[in-house]
Amino acid sequence: MSEAQFKRVLAALLLVEIGIRLHYMKSYRDFKRAMIKHEQREKMSLAFVGLGFIPIFFYVLTSRINSFRLPFPAWLRWFGAGIIFAGDLLFVWSHRALGRNWSPFLETWKDHTLVTEGPYRFIRHPMYAAIALIGIGVSFLSANLLVILAHMLSIISMYLVRVSDEEKMMAEQFGDEYREYVQNTRRLIPKLRILRSRKQI
Repeated sequence: MSEAQFKRVLAALLLVEIGIRLHYMKSYRDFKRAMIKHEQREKMSLAFVGLGFIPIFFYVLTSRINSFRLPFPAWLRWFGAGIIFAGDLLFVWSHRALGRNWSPFLETWKDHTLVTEGPYRFIRHPMYAAIALIGIGVSFLSANLLVILAHMLSIISMYLVRVSDEEKMMAEQFGDEYREYVQNTRRLIPKLRILRSRKQI
């Protein structure tokens, strides 16, 4: 398979992801929110994530960064496409579970509820997990060092900046209910409940 074909596959998958994000952003704009916590830092974090997409667009639309190509085998690049698709599915599942509780910013409001269903039964931050999966998939599919470094750095930076603030905000909003939830779940990787149940036998 030629490099141009891999670029077209990545472009198609990114268009799907953009469509998903625009759909849920429209739902977000349809009703009024409360005060956003850490608003300035939030906007800077999201802007940094946006910058991480610039090398992807250069890769897909031009040949200017082709010199950064890595010798990944075709099967690994196709595997990357599958990971992106899995990340999109997890992203949609997370949105559906959150419903009107979702916001692109760190904020809470009067009718905010603690969601522990869907993917939130297993991990506390499935959307970050979905974004990480998509980033890993983009890395494999593009096989481009510049894309990998820029995109993954932006994702890791967003996670490090936001996750602690988000968990503090949720603890303030839901108190002991959220703290108990934290004790029973991990941030990104599900607990191995099978191993735990075996120990109890």
